[in-house]
Amino acid sequence: MSETISYLAGILFIVLGIGVSIGIHEIGHLLPAKLFGVKVTKYMIGFGPTLYSKKVGETEYGLKAFPLGGYIAMLGMYPPARKPETKTGFFRDMISQARLAHSENETPKDANRKFYQLSVLKRMIIMLGGPFMNLVLGVLLTVIALSGFGIYQSSLKIEAVSVCLDNKSVQCPVSEQTPAQLAGLKAGDEVVSVAGNQATDWAQIRDLLTATPTAEFEILRDGNILKLTVTAVIQQRPQFDSLGNPILDEAGEIVSAPQPFLGVFLTPERKPVPLVQSLEASGSTIAQIGTLILRLPQEVVEVTAITFGGGERDPNGPISIVGIGQVAGEVAASDQAGLADKLATGIQILGSLNFALFVFNMVPLLPLDGGHVAGGIYEGIKRGLYRIAGKKDPGPADTALLMPLTYFVFIALLVVSALLITADLVNPISLFG
Repeated sequence: MSETISYLAGILFIVLGIGVSIGIHEIGHLLPAKLFGVKVTKYMIGFGPTLYSKKVGETEYGLKAFPLGGYIAMLGMYPPARKPETKTGFFRDMISQARLAHSENETPKDANRKFYQLSVLKRMIIMLGGPFMNLVLGVLLTVIALSGFGIYQSSLKIEAVSVCLDNKSVQCPVSEQTPAQLAGLKAGDEVVSVAGNQATDWAQIRDLLTATPTAEFEILRDGNILKLTVTAVIQQRPQFDSLGNPILDEAGEIVSAPQPFLGVFLTPERKPVPLVQSLEASGSTIAQIGTLILRLPQEVVEVTAITFGGGERDPNGPISIVGIGQVAGEVAASDQAGLADKLATGIQILGSLNFALFVFNMVPLLPLDGGHVAGGIYEGIKRGLYRIAGKKDPGPADTALLMPLTYFVFIALLVVSALLITADLVNPISLFG
């Protein structure tokens, strides 16, 4: 029962975190819109039936049943048609409805309070405000997880010693024994210094032994300092960064390099990482998400093929909100992780989700924020060229004409979501195997 409660608590933590993240995203749109005088009629978190709403001033603030999205409604999101729209049809009606969508609360006093009447710069600030808030929130959550809670790193305390070089046997000739066994290192020993240098972390010791494989170790054992001479074996071993992630070459293969081998297992301990490394980790996550989104069509095809054809999914591949909830629930219910581990993991998941919201919303397609930004850039370039040519200002770009494309993008997003949700239900990603 307690495991089930923990599992549900993990899912609830992520759902609430997503709701808050979306709410902050919409605040990023709301504040500059109000600052620039645009009439904002609605600020809504979620979709579906309205659970709660309250009108404050001219804006209705509300919460809907499914907190997996949100929006603000601004007057004049799209400019009026330059010519009377006499033709009818599915897409023509869609364009007309887009122009009129937020005009029901317009009054004569609102004649100059429409979104399309703002300068290109102000409109772009409003549209970039949402993704920017997700970027800031993603960095903040990542810093809390990595520099606040920290990550598990190798300590200076030895947890176990391998007897033989193959790491499996417990008896072997002296020639096949590990450097640690030969030197007399034991479980419970703590490294104090190496080659006269005070030990700070295992990366420092590794660098010292790479340069000079034979060195004197000062060991703290049962309250006494012992001196042991250790001769490391230099082997080609996979390389990892300071956060424990494998270092890859241009072909995506793990980089190997000469590295000293002692045959010890070190006691892991959670240590905060420097702020700079947390910021670097944020940048790396954004780059990975960007690459994943560029490859999304191919990735979705591969995930679908694996789901219906059998096979193991790539844990770094695309995942739906259902899959994210499953991962969060699995972490929360695990008896392999303490409370700090669970909180840190949950916070880091939310940080990555905010980075995903940032990157995804910057894709230059409507109805995403990046589509409106792209429209503003197009308009700015067009107006500049008209000005240089001495022509009359062409006015705001009529992005309402892109509603048919918006419709197909929306359908594509629904299809992708349905395929990923199916994959997460049929062949879920598991952190614990």
